[in-house]
Order: sequence, then structure tokens, then C-alpha cells
Amino acid sequence: MIGNLFTVAKPEPPVLRQALAGLLAIPPDSVDVADADGDQEGRHWDAPVLCTWRLLPPGDLSLELDITVVDTTAAGLTEKDLALGLAAGTGSSVLHPSDLDLPSAYWVAVPDGRSVRCRLEPIDLPDDTAYRVDAAEEAIPDLPRTKVEVLPEILDRQPLDTPVSDAFLATFPTGEAASAAAHVRYDLRTWERLTRRLETDWAPSGRYREDLYHRDLKARDALEHLIGEVGEAHADALRQAVTSLDDTFTAHTETNPVRDEAPGHRWWNRLPRRLPW
Repeated sequence: MIGNLFTVAKPEPPVLRQALAGLLAIPPDSVDVADADGDQEGRHWDAPVLCTWRLLPPGDLSLELDITVVDTTAAGLTEKDLALGLAAGTGSSVLHPSDLDLPSAYWVAVPDGRSVRCRLEPIDLPDDTAYRVDAAEEAIPDLPRTKVEVLPEILDRQPLDTPVSDAFLATFPTGEAASAAAHVRYDLRTWERLTRRLETDWAPSGRYREDLYHRDLKARDALEHLIGEVGEAHADALRQAVTSLDDTFTAHTETNPVRDEAPGHRWWNRLPRRLPW
């Protein structure tokens, strides 16, 4: 396995070696730790664990780690396991990439055993790159300046089934980017994704944002007008799809009569049974 990690603190090489050895239950001399900018000729290239570290410019992160573990030693270890083990062994939070197709999406392995989603931003310098952990979904002790918030870009990329939208859109035109057809595709899936979140009590994270909830309601507003723009060949099917999703939304929300500023549409006058923000 190969791990590409970052550390918040700057553990010394002996600390990295001992942490990796303890995690993998191997002798410390089976772990080769070296500076990427140092002499490579004296390295133990046949070691079951190779850890190459690089000192980063000043920022929120101190070291970049490139770790290779032979399969027989890794024994099913994942990059998350590696990060959590290093965090516990070094006392420093350790970052590893998310599996989402989003360069800024990372996990922070915290020494207390938590894995917390974060947004990692590069700081381009003339000769190198530093890093800032801009936001995380929970407080992290050794990143005290990091904002704590639910990350909207993560919520928007979480995989959710949209069978009603898929069935309708299978025979619906694609359309140009700004066309009514393109808006139908976006707004219908957005509305259905909200209903799926409501059905599952905001799975998988149990959280959502109020601004995204309002965005999703605006998508339902848009569908109200788009039904009249798609043509007779698709209008009835779109209306049936939207009505089906409306029923799901209604079944998992309750009236909110105190919302005086709400638009007249009934979905604006309802709230989730459990507010996830």
C-alpha cells in the first residue's frame, strides 16, 4: 500500500519510525525513514516500510509523508488506518485524501481517534506550496484557527440514489447548458436528493446546511415553472415525478406556520422533523 499524508506537527524521524513500527507490529529497524531532500544512497530500500518525509513551508501543515508498505506487512491496512495510527503514535493530527473527486477534500485523523472531514487549500509560493486547513466539520485541537462548519461541497458530492429522476430523465432531452432541459435535469435531481436525505434522517452524515435546504426549495420553485416549458410530450411525466417527490417531502416534514416571510408554495411552509443544522 502507498500512503500520501500530511502532519500538523513535525515529528522527528525516530518518532515516525517508532509510530509506524508499533502500528504495523514490526521491529523499528524494519522501517526506513528519510528526508526527501537528503542523501538517498544510504537508505534501506528493501525495508518493508519506506517513509520519505519533506518539510513544508510555514502554514498549517509541517510534513508531507510518502509511505510505502509491502502488502505482506500492510495486511489490509488502509490509508485511513495508517493516518489514525500515525496520529496516535506521534500525537499530531494527520491528513489523508478523501475518496471524493475533489482536490480540497481531506480527512483529518486526530490523535483522540476521530476522523474529521476538512477542506485543504494550497498556498502557492514562488518555489513551493504551503497548506491551510480552511475548515473542518469538528474542532481539532492542534488546528485552532480552522473554521468549524459542515462542508457544502462534501454534501453536494455525497452519493445518493435518485431513482425517480433517473427514470424520467432516461428519455428526456439533454439540452444546452442554459436550456430549460438542463435546468430540469439539475432541479429535479436536487429536489429528489433532498427527499432522500429526509427519508434517511440526513444519512450518511446526519447533518445538512440551512442554506442548502433553501437552495433545494428554490429548485422545487423552478420545477413549478419548468413543467410548463418542457412540452406536452414530457409535461405529464415530469409532473408525476415531481408530485411523487412532493409526497415524500411532505411525509417527512411538518408545518411551520411561524415562517411569515415564506413564499406561498407549501414546501416553504414546512420544516424537517429534525433540523440537521
